[in-house]
Amino acid sequence: MILDSQVYTSLMVALLASVLAIRLGTTLYQ
Repeated sequence: MILDSQVYTSLMVALLASVLAIRLGTTLYQ
């Protein structure tokens, strides 16, 4: 069974990774 803390940390990591990917993509696109 997955704990809530693991779910929250995985969501935060995925959100941070998506934000970094979008920021990197926009800088390379410009």
